[in-house]
Amino acid sequence: MGETRSRAGLARLSALVATTLVGGLTVSTAAAARPTGDVRGEDERRAAAATSVMVVGDSVSQASVGDYSWRYFASRHLTAVGAGVDFVGARTTPHVPAGQTWAARYSDDDFDRDHTAMWGDSFYYPNQDHWSPMVAARPEVVVLALGTNDFGVWKRKAADVVASARTWVTVARSVVHSAEFVLVEIPWVTHKRVKTYNASLQKVAAELSTAESRVVVARTSKGYVMGKDDDRPGDTYDDVHPNTRGQVKIAAAVTDALASLGIGVAYPRPLTFPAEGPRTAPVLRAANGTARVRLGWRVPPGATSHDVWRRAPGRRWVRVARARAGTSYGARRLASCRRYEFRVRARKGWTLAAPDMASNVVSARVGPRVGARTTPTVRPGSRHVRLSWNRVAGACSYGVRISVVHRGEETVLKRGGVRPRLVVRDLPPGATVTVRVRAVGAVNSGRWSAPRAARVRR
Repeated sequence: MGETRSRAGLARLSALVATTLVGGLTVSTAAAARPTGDVRGEDERRAAAATSVMVVGDSVSQASVGDYSWRYFASRHLTAVGAGVDFVGARTTPHVPAGQTWAARYSDDDFDRDHTAMWGDSFYYPNQDHWSPMVAARPEVVVLALGTNDFGVWKRKAADVVASARTWVTVARSVVHSAEFVLVEIPWVTHKRVKTYNASLQKVAAELSTAESRVVVARTSKGYVMGKDDDRPGDTYDDVHPNTRGQVKIAAAVTDALASLGIGVAYPRPLTFPAEGPRTAPVLRAANGTARVRLGWRVPPGATSHDVWRRAPGRRWVRVARARAGTSYGARRLASCRRYEFRVRARKGWTLAAPDMASNVVSARVGPRVGARTTPTVRPGSRHVRLSWNRVAGACSYGVRISVVHRGEETVLKRGGVRPRLVVRDLPPGATVTVRVRAVGAVNSGRWSAPRAARVRR
C-alpha cells in the first residue's frame, strides 16, 4: 500500500477531529481549545482532584482475557505511592478473542481499568474513535501507545509513523489544549523499522514540548527481551504481545515517564515479576480405555494450548505433549493395568503457566475389556477359609464378596486384590461362608461368579 493512502489517512485524522460528535453535541476544536464557563469550572475542580490520565493504544495496552495488562502494574504502583491518578477512557475491559465465551476480565480486575486502547488500532487506520473520549474526559495526560500495527500490519516506513505520531499529538492538543503527553516506544526491539521509530521519539518529544504542554518518552525498549518458543524467559508470549514480565517492564517505563512530569515516583528497582502465564488452573478429567487414556480439560481464560504431563508409579513427572491445542489428549503406549497419573499446565502463546497453576492430578489406566467369569474354590480350615479362582484374561484385579452367616446373623465382607487367591481369617467356628468373585478390568468389570459355600471348621 502506498504513501498516498498514508497522507490521506493523516488528512482524515485531522478532519475527523475538526468536528467531533459527543453524545449528540457537536464540539468544535476551537471550543475545545478555549474552555469557558462550566468547562473552566470543571478544569478547576479537576485540578483539586486526581490527575486524569488516558491511555490510547492498541492490543499491547488493551491486553486480552487472562492478562494483567501493563496498565494493571502501572495503576497499582501509582496507587501504592499515593500519586493521585485517575485513569480515564472509553472502555474498561480486555480483548476477548473471536469465538471465545470467556468473560471479559483481566487476571486481576482490582485496578483502575479505564482506557482507550483497542486490539488492532493504529495511526494509519484507526479502528476506534480517539477524540470523543478525549473531549468527554479532558485528560490532563495522554499516554500515546500506538504504532505496533502500523509496522506489523500496514508495513509502514519509520519516518511515516513518526509523522503520524507528530500529527496525532498536534490534533490532540486542539482537543485538550493543555494536556501533556507520554510517547511510548513500541516494545518490538528486534524490528529494524521499529528501532528507527523509537530512536526518533526523543527528538519528536523535544520539538513538540511547550511550557504548557510537555511531551516525554517512555523508554519501554530498554532491557526488553522478545520471547521465543523455547521456554526460556522472555517478555512476550508471541511476536509482539507482552507476557507478565513484559507488562511489568512497560509499566515501569511509563510510570518513570509520568514521574518525570511530576506524577508519582519512578517504578521500584530491581523489577519483580509475579508468576507467569494464565492464573487459572485447568480442570482435568480422565477416562480409562482399552488402548489409550482419554484426557479432557476446561480451558482457563486466555489459554491457547496446554502441556500434558504423565507420571508412572514410583517415577518422576514426564512431559508427553507440549503446546497441545484443543481440550483433549489421548495417552498411548501405556502398560496394561498400570495406573498412571496425569496433569496439564496452560500456555498463553509461548508462555507456560507457573507450576502452581497445574491442573488437578487424575489417574487412569488401559486394558482390554473383561468378558469371562471366574470360578472360585473355597477350602475351609480352623477359623478360616482359603479362597482361590482361575485368572481371567484382561483382569487388572479381582473383587471378592464374602457372606458369613453365624447363628442366623449375616456379615458381609468385601475384599479385593490382584492375585487369584485369598485367606479369610478369624471366622467363627461353624459359620457358613459363601463367596462370589468377579474380574475387574481397566474399562469394565466382569460378571459375578456363581456362589461357592463352605462351613468353617471348629
